[in-house]
Amino acid sequence: MKITFLLHDAYTAGVAVRNTTSLATALAVRHDVEIVSLYRTADRMPFAVAEEVTVRAMVDLRPASPHDTVCTGPTPPSRLGEGRLAAHLRDTDADVVVATQPHLVCFLAEHGRAEHLRIGQEYRAHASHSAPLRRELEAAIARLDAYVSFSRAAARAHRAALPHAPVRLTSIPVCSPVPGAEPSTGNSKVVLAAGRLLPAEGYDRFLDAFAKVVTVHPDWSLRIHGRGGEQQRLRRRVGELGLHDHVLVMGTPAPMGPEWAKGAIAVVSGSGAELSGMSLVEAMSWGLPVVSTDCGNASRELITPGQNGLLVPDHGLFQDTLADALRHLIENEAQRRRMAGTARRTAERFRPELIAAQYEALFTDRASARAAAGNRSSRNAGASARWRRHVRLLVRRLGPAQLAPSPPTVACRVTTDGSLVFALPPRHLGPGAWSLTLRPRDPERAESVQLPVEGDTADGAPYLHVTLDMRICELAEGDWDVLLTRCDGRASRPVRAGLIETAHLLEPAHQLSSWREGIKTWIPYPTPNGTLALRAWHRPAHAEVVTCAVENEALRLTGQLLGWRARAHHYRFQARLRGAPERVFETSCQVDQDGHFTVDVPFSPVAGHHPGREAVWELLLHAYGGGPEIRLGMVTGDLVDHRHLRQFPAAGYAGPDGELLFRPRLTREHNLVLAAETAAAGRPHDRELRP
Repeated sequence: MKITFLLHDAYTAGVAVRNTTSLATALAVRHDVEIVSLYRTADRMPFAVAEEVTVRAMVDLRPASPHDTVCTGPTPPSRLGEGRLAAHLRDTDADVVVATQPHLVCFLAEHGRAEHLRIGQEYRAHASHSAPLRRELEAAIARLDAYVSFSRAAARAHRAALPHAPVRLTSIPVCSPVPGAEPSTGNSKVVLAAGRLLPAEGYDRFLDAFAKVVTVHPDWSLRIHGRGGEQQRLRRRVGELGLHDHVLVMGTPAPMGPEWAKGAIAVVSGSGAELSGMSLVEAMSWGLPVVSTDCGNASRELITPGQNGLLVPDHGLFQDTLADALRHLIENEAQRRRMAGTARRTAERFRPELIAAQYEALFTDRASARAAAGNRSSRNAGASARWRRHVRLLVRRLGPAQLAPSPPTVACRVTTDGSLVFALPPRHLGPGAWSLTLRPRDPERAESVQLPVEGDTADGAPYLHVTLDMRICELAEGDWDVLLTRCDGRASRPVRAGLIETAHLLEPAHQLSSWREGIKTWIPYPTPNGTLALRAWHRPAHAEVVTCAVENEALRLTGQLLGWRARAHHYRFQARLRGAPERVFETSCQVDQDGHFTVDVPFSPVAGHHPGREAVWELLLHAYGGGPEIRLGMVTGDLVDHRHLRQFPAAGYAGPDGELLFRPRLTREHNLVLAAETAAAGRPHDRELRP
């Protein structure tokens, strides 16, 4: 059987793309499967798909593709794309075509041929669409062979809306692949949320609830992952609530899985518009108990309260109820871990091979119904299938000889002691000895490090592993690029970033090591062009800032001295004007026996030294008796760059020469500085400051 999936853009991260790639991979074990994307906007798909799955795009919108570029922003339907898709549907020999989004469902109903089964999928609630779209969609659904929702409640809603439509209206859940990395250990103090950042999802209510949580548990944090128009508004709301030390509004990582592994609790919007429950199932699969809004769709069907998560009624004092649910899980660790285990077992019902079997049963049922009605095509399917297999085999045989080899993909995992384990497939290695080379971006600070690739490339092992041992190796602070190099020096090339796992950087064991030894952290990350790189931090004595607040015309900083070299001294605080080191302001620094420090930086003396233009004050601790001088910074954790995520408070102050605006910010090296400028030169509080 040949199965075609239609996607709007298979190269952007989203629920439809994620579910389709997993389902297509599972179906490709027994069928000929292709993904047809209306647009292509990137070089690589955000989610892995089996090599047996053919992927094609109707319109290529990448900058390097000058012939098809029709727009530079979002990708609405275009005449060019629709014309090519209509031609593809006319010529395809697919047995089944599955449309994944409303406009594609309507397009399939209009242009799909009667010879193939036409299946629609609904990722959004029927009632969430505009009235004109609902009418158009209902007319299109009635012309299909089947329409699939992702919850039983949604299927019932469609049957109520279309009581007489001659179409099979059913429900099949989303896929949840087995995690390709280590699941959550539950040891962090992080609550995770992920989804589309749209007004209907109610993430602002999550912030209001979490503000109540941190008053009791200030050592816990919330991370919100997702894309959408609400991102900047949520960041402003974080500042309004004073949650800048506790909440990060992140982007959209792909894949999301390694990010779920960093959490101890998941909080999910059970929006009435979101049907799939993808975030719920994925969080459970990675071993997180889930607190979800109860909107009667997937959340109620997936969560058994008290067993694998908690449901919060979407009415009344929602923020209070959500805060109570989060506090309950935070304060009951044994129950939280027991629920995490049940959540993982729940997710096993949604493995791709099980979901694929349900789709196969649906296809068989619809094909039988059509055959019984006498509408089955008489084409020679057997000969066509043999011809397709022959062509695919020929392409695979010719491909490696005609195409340049693709860059090697290397995965990287941070171990419990902070070491790095690289995994690379041996098929990328030719004859001879090879090594992974770590090359510093600043060659004046360090030399390249060679890590031999050991193992037999012919023994059939899927991966070869290379370890960068934290106990043995030293890397200078800065960025390092990862390359694959032949030991004879004849070939060297960057490697593509594969799966990156950094969850252990958030666990107490790693933080305890920093408490003793100072900062020695290696964080792997993908560069903007997709290659693999490392960010190394190396500070034997460090002052890590934990909170930053404005109180009583002063900046209050609290933090932790890390490393025995830092903890061996007493300190006074200094603010030093960049470019004029003779201008120094000093004040006391309180340090307790555990190395926790508190500094109050009054604005008055800093304003008295203001040079009359934008100025930057470097913040540091100066040891009494000739000890070390330590810059204040924020470098712990798993994040390569905090600057665009941190929302520090700003404060106005009436100085001797007029109104001044003070803003803490991070430098490129993640040292904390205090920027001061005249209020007339100030911009809105969410302005991006120069690094």
